[in-house]
This record gives sequence, C-alpha cells and structure tokens, in this order.
Amino acid sequence: MTLVQYAPDHDSGVNLGAVAHHVQQAADSGASLVVFPEYSHSFAPKFSPSWVAGAQGVDGAFVSSVVEMSVANGGITIVVGMLAAHPSNEKPANTMVAIGAAGVEAAAEKIHLYDAFGANESSWIRPGSLTAPQLFSWGEHRVGMMACYDLRFPEVTRRLVDGGATVVVVPAQWVPGDHKTLHWETLLRARAIEAQVFVVAVNHPMPHGVGHSQVIDPWGDSVVCAGEGAAELVAHLDPELVHQVRGANPMAHARRFGVIEKS
Repeated sequence: MTLVQYAPDHDSGVNLGAVAHHVQQAADSGASLVVFPEYSHSFAPKFSPSWVAGAQGVDGAFVSSVVEMSVANGGITIVVGMLAAHPSNEKPANTMVAIGAAGVEAAAEKIHLYDAFGANESSWIRPGSLTAPQLFSWGEHRVGMMACYDLRFPEVTRRLVDGGATVVVVPAQWVPGDHKTLHWETLLRARAIEAQVFVVAVNHPMPHGVGHSQVIDPWGDSVVCAGEGAAELVAHLDPELVHQVRGANPMAHARRFGVIEKS
C-alpha cells in the first residue's frame, strides 16, 4: 500500500491532478491500495461558505474521476476524503470514501466534529450518521475508515473492529499546536494496541497538519513514518500478524463491555 502525505488545494481540479499523479506512481510501484488525507477533494485553512458550497455527492464528478483513475491503474483502491453533499441536508458530511474500478466500495462519515482548540467544524459540517460501519476488502484484510478527530474516541475504532476490521485507515488534517504531535502519535499507537489492528494514518504536511503519517502494527510497532513535509510511504501489512497478536492476547474473549449509541 501507499500513503500520500500531501497538501490539498482549494481547487478540486488541481487536487484531481495531484491524486492522479500519486495513484499512477503507487500503481507503478505495485501497490493495490493508496490512501490520501482528509479533505483531499478540496481544502481551505479556514471554513468558509465558498469551500462548503463546493461539496459534491459521492456520485459526483470528483468521485467519478477517481473511479476512472482506478480503472486506468489496474483496479487499485483509492481512499480520499471529501465534503459529501446530501440532498436533504444543507450541511455536507466530512466523508472518507474508498473507490475502486466498480465505484464506491465503502464510505465513512466523520462522527465526532472538531469543535475543539478554537475550531468549530459543526457550524459548517453535519455530524456523521450512526449507521453500521461500512468496510471494504483489500486482499485478506477488511478495512474500516474514520476521520481525524474520531481518533480521540476509542469506541469508533472498536465499532470498526467489531464489524470485522483488521486495518483501520485514518485520513486526517491534524492541526498543529501544543502537544498535538504527541497526541497524534500516542493515540494512533493506542488504537492499534487496544484494537489489535493495523492503523494507517495519513495526514496533511505542515503548516496545516503535523505530518507524521504512519502505519502502526497490532503490536504497537511503527512500520513506516513520515516527517513533517510532503511524503509518500510504502508499507506491507501482513494479515497473519493480526491473527498472531489476537491469538497471543485474546482480548476479544475477555471483553465485558460493548459499544452502544449515546442517547
């Protein structure tokens, strides 16, 4: 798989060009999955009416173009983040979409919005629907997705693992600040260890993200890790390692609590 730590532009057309370039590079290197950050469809440092007005449906032109990229590159699966419009709601959802040659394989709306550290995502974006998690298959893995701030809530990862995930992909725009890189790296490692999954985290580079995209294995070891700047990472995720870790420490059998929706 390939992780692409890059800085999306406000212009979705510019981003499509960048995504196409990286997808072709990933496919040429033999990757069958390539992951981009949150807001890879369109990004602005601050929320604004013009940015939010650019939201598209998951059946829109942006996703259709990414499907064509998959077809042109041997059916590679492409994970992108986008603002997804909904016909019955004036606010879009911050949505992670897995796209293959046949179309959308899975979609995951951001559940917990970033109303923290002075930000107000919920003024512009609607919270994700609490529906059953959508997972997609990648080789012998089952892959779940969540976005950025959801990482701070362990029950989101747990729901994905209860649904069968062996890999959790976290596209993000993890904003820089005091303690933020520490939190990013600590939470990624914690989610991997407690859920006994691979965690694949793809961030924006500085200055609008802390960078440090990485893969953490189910033991909590770092497989690959980027620095603060733009980068591409390549990683192999052995599904047998998930079975080994869960066999050595059968936490699923020891659990006494589940995850339920808060009323």
